[in-house]
Amino acid sequence: MAESSGAFGAAVGNLFRGGPANVSWERALEGLTAEDAQRRPEHLPHSVTQIVAHVQFWQASLLRSVGAEPVQMPPHAADGWPEPGDWETLKASFFRDAEALRACARDPGRAGQPDDRGLPLAVNLTNFAAHGVYHLGQVVSIRQALGLWPPPSGGDTW
Repeated sequence: MAESSGAFGAAVGNLFRGGPANVSWERALEGLTAEDAQRRPEHLPHSVTQIVAHVQFWQASLLRSVGAEPVQMPPHAADGWPEPGDWETLKASFFRDAEALRACARDPGRAGQPDDRGLPLAVNLTNFAAHGVYHLGQVVSIRQALGLWPPPSGGDTW
């Protein structure tokens, strides 16, 4: 059982980087200037910076929860879409927190600890990892719509 929970944690943990079946977050954001990251295609609702700020909002929230800090759900979905701020600072905090969540998911003891509802932390980690991968796909679509895909080092083009 411990072996399978370790494999599961490794798999979920990898999703915080983008996962092996997807382009990584690093590659998806590679080469984007602050100006390009703030551009929003006319027919899409968000820019890359808005997507990354949204995912980071929830990553930071989950990390506070993991640290046993009480976390209140925002009263409205729109409250989970903060202003992005400085692009380089946003990316740094995004990658830092993604790595921290990855480490939590890869630690079977920690992932098995109950949250304030009695559910294993692994449940929230899995949900948030999936949430991030969903938005990772949006980032790729935004870059494609802006003519900024693939990134400099290459990426899936199909």
